[in-house]
Amino acid sequence: MSATLTSPALEKFEALKWPVRTVENWRFGAWKEANLSGVEPIGYGTAAELPAEIEGATRFVFQNAEHVSGSHDSVTLLSESFGPGSRLGSPKLAALHSAQSDHGISITASGKEIIEIIHLVTGEGLLLPSLVINAEAGANLRVIQRFISTDDAAAVVLTAVDVNVGEKAEVKYLVTQELNRASKFIRIADSCLQTGASAKQAVIHTGSKWLREETYSTLDGSDSQSHILSVSLPDTGQEFDQRTFQHHGARDTYSDLLFKNTLFGKGKTIFSGLIFVDEGAHGTDAYQTCRNLMMSDDCEAHSMPGLEINADDVKCSHGSTSARVSDEEIFYLMARGIQPKMARGLVAQGFSAEAVEKLEDGTLEALAIEVIERKFQAVE
Repeated sequence: MSATLTSPALEKFEALKWPVRTVENWRFGAWKEANLSGVEPIGYGTAAELPAEIEGATRFVFQNAEHVSGSHDSVTLLSESFGPGSRLGSPKLAALHSAQSDHGISITASGKEIIEIIHLVTGEGLLLPSLVINAEAGANLRVIQRFISTDDAAAVVLTAVDVNVGEKAEVKYLVTQELNRASKFIRIADSCLQTGASAKQAVIHTGSKWLREETYSTLDGSDSQSHILSVSLPDTGQEFDQRTFQHHGARDTYSDLLFKNTLFGKGKTIFSGLIFVDEGAHGTDAYQTCRNLMMSDDCEAHSMPGLEINADDVKCSHGSTSARVSDEEIFYLMARGIQPKMARGLVAQGFSAEAVEKLEDGTLEALAIEVIERKFQAVE
């Protein structure tokens, strides 16, 4: 690991151990992939052509750690990590981020804004961006964050996100992970919602050979609502490992988690989630659903939903399903002149669309569908 680590972050990092197979939060996961010993910080690369502009958005572009473009009164460039924690199995990775991260942005919004952040990843090594989102009382904020490889080098992206949603504020936050097949992606995300707040957070995973995502959502204020959405599309050589925690800490709160995994070839997914209801958090309304669409006989999906309820007068449900594309659906489309291969693709894309549509935002949905369609074209 690089000598740029400094105390006390270095001391905390060195005191912790890399994940091992006996840790419950790494059950079924490729824990050895999380050992980043010897991976050095990434250098700068050659700027690549940018994707299309999001209409009305203020854009920030990073070429690896270098800020290439973008400025806005509500955005501050970070020169150091905000110091994330990990409550879902990766404290050493979180400590590494705290010790080495020296770039990213902090958004503080008080009105209606849309911010787009693009990370262009070039070269081999470790990249550690940060993002802090603060939506003040009454704010209406949309954030798009994209991770895009510009070459075939084996990069490791370790990113941390902190989302704070004030009273009666609304945040919609979309992440697209479009790294190359040699790269790894690790994301540690925390969110906290105050009274009357609403947050819809969605991730679209199509790239990287291995990813680990830990999402912890806390509803601290009554009448707050949290939606956690994910679409993952792994194929042969890809493993996507996602762990979640929906923490209801106040009365009359609502959360809805919907993960849609479409698996091709020898692709693999792991989902482990828990809904946790505090004592006194009466009136909680919480849902957790993971659905796996198996497009081959060789793919592998592990789903472990869970509940822990410590209050009365709550409504909670959790579950997981795994299924193949039904013959009835294929027959229906073939009867209308659609070839079997195309019919399977249409059914699978429709399966993913349910999670995207819950964003209820045309701009974000269009971008998510575009990224999903590219993956389907690549595997068909």
